Amino acid sequence: MEKRWSERKELDVDVDVYQHGALLGSCHSSDIGLGGTFLSTAEPLSLHKDEDVDLVFRLLSQDQGTRHNVHARVTRIADGGIGFKFCNFDTGVFRSLQEIMLYKRPSTPESSTREGVH
Repeated sequence: MEKRWSERKELDVDVDVYQHGALLGSCHSSDIGLGGTFLSTAEPLSLHKDEDVDLVFRLLSQDQGTRHNVHARVTRIADGGIGFKFCNFDTGVFRSLQEIMLYKRPSTPESSTREGVH
């Protein structure tokens, strides 16, 4: 059983993964908490356990986007995704994570139709 110091919540957010300033790929979070996140990956990223990266969370709201940069370390590599632990916490990172965790993806006409809402 995994031990986490903070609760995780399911959340689908677009996230870009950078290492040494180079974009490694774009992913989607499947869950997030104040301690870390799990990113679902369509294609494997060339990362190994204990490597440091920068995660850029891209939040969209009514034709406007906000980016939150969080430093993280790879804790787990699994089929279909990678687990990260957030590092170098300060008040700015804490506020960013709170905003990310409160995020709700805006609904689009396309997503409303898919969900059966007209």
